[in-house]
Amino acid sequence: MKQDQFITLLNKYLQGQLSIEENRQFQQLLQSDSKNQVLFDYVHIKSNPSTEKENEEQVFQSILAKIDHTDQMRMWGDHKKTIQHSEDSKIMVSDLMPQKPKSWYHVWYMAAAVIVPLLMVLSFYLYQMQPQTKYAQQYVSKRGEKKIINLSDGTTVWLNGDSKLYLEDSFGKVERRVKLEGEGFFTVAHDREHPFIVEFKDSEVKVLGTKFNIRAYPDEDNTATSLVEGAITMKVDHQAQSLTLKPGDKVTFRSAALSKANAIQARPAREVQHSKLTIQEGEVMPSETLWLQNKLSFHADPLSLVISKLSKWYNVSIAIENPDLEQFIFSGNMEGYRLDQILLILQQANPNIQVKKQHDSIIIH
Repeated sequence: MKQDQFITLLNKYLQGQLSIEENRQFQQLLQSDSKNQVLFDYVHIKSNPSTEKENEEQVFQSILAKIDHTDQMRMWGDHKKTIQHSEDSKIMVSDLMPQKPKSWYHVWYMAAAVIVPLLMVLSFYLYQMQPQTKYAQQYVSKRGEKKIINLSDGTTVWLNGDSKLYLEDSFGKVERRVKLEGEGFFTVAHDREHPFIVEFKDSEVKVLGTKFNIRAYPDEDNTATSLVEGAITMKVDHQAQSLTLKPGDKVTFRSAALSKANAIQARPAREVQHSKLTIQEGEVMPSETLWLQNKLSFHADPLSLVISKLSKWYNVSIAIENPDLEQFIFSGNMEGYRLDQILLILQQANPNIQVKKQHDSIIIH
C-alpha cells in the first residue's frame, strides 16, 4: 500500500538515509496525498525545540482538525467536479454540502488509517529524541581472563571473560547506574537513597543491596539473571511492568535484536522463563556462579552455549559447521582442564561430534 510505503520512506527521511530515488518517491507521495503532508507537518512540529513544552493534547487535536478539514475539502472538490460535468443536474443546497459517511465504522476505519501510522512514527521518533545515558568510565576483561572491580560506593563486580562494564558519568549522585555487556557477578553495597541499576541488552535490574549474576553476551541468544541473595526487580524490554526475583530465582529470556529499519514495527513479546538456581552434587555454589571459583560449569546447556563458554574461557575461536549438533545437551563441572581434554569429553558424550583445527580456529562438524 502507498500508505505503508510513505511510512517506510518517512522513517528513512527522519534518519537521513533516503537515496536519490527514494527521495523522489517520497516527494511524490508527499504531494499526492494530503494526509501524508499532514503527517509530515506533525512530525516537524514535534521535532521543533520551540514546541517541546506545548500541550500534547492541543497539538494532537489541532492535527485531527486539520485532517478533518482536509477530508472535507477533498470531498467538496470531488463533488464540485461532478456538478460541473452534469449540465442537466439541478443544483440544490443539500447537494453542495459534504456527504455524510455511510456508517460509523467507515468513519473509524478512515481515522485509524491515518492515526495509527501517525502514532507509530511519532512514538519511534520521540524515542529517538530521548536523552541517552552517558557512560564516562569503562572496565574491560579480555577473553580468557577475569577481573574484580571495586566501585566507589563499596560495590564489588566480578567480570567474566570478554565482558565490559560501563559507569554512568553521574554515578552515585541520584542513582548508581551501570551497563553490562557480557557476564558479571555483583555484590551491591546497600544504599536506600541511591538504587543500583544494571542495564543489559534491552533490559535492566534495579536493586538496593544484593548479590546476583547476569549473563548477557551480545553474541548469545539467551540472557540469564540469577539472584543469590537479597531481592531485585527486573524489566524486560523496558516495559512498565517489573518482575520481582527472590533468592534462588533465575529468569531467562531470548534476546531479539531490532534494527532501526524495523523500529516502527511492533516488538515481538519476549519468552520469559522462570526457574530455580541449580546446585550440582558436590558443589556449594549454584552452577550459574561457579565461574567465580574458576570452574567451567554446564547444566543442560546446548552445544552452541557450551562452545560460546569455551571460546571466552580459553580465548580461541570455535565454530559449529553442523547445525544438527547445536542443540546437543551437555552437563558437567570442570576445573583445571585443558581445552583439548574438554573437546575429547564432548566427543565421548556424542560420537557424532568431529573436531578439526584450522589455522588458529577450531571447527566442530
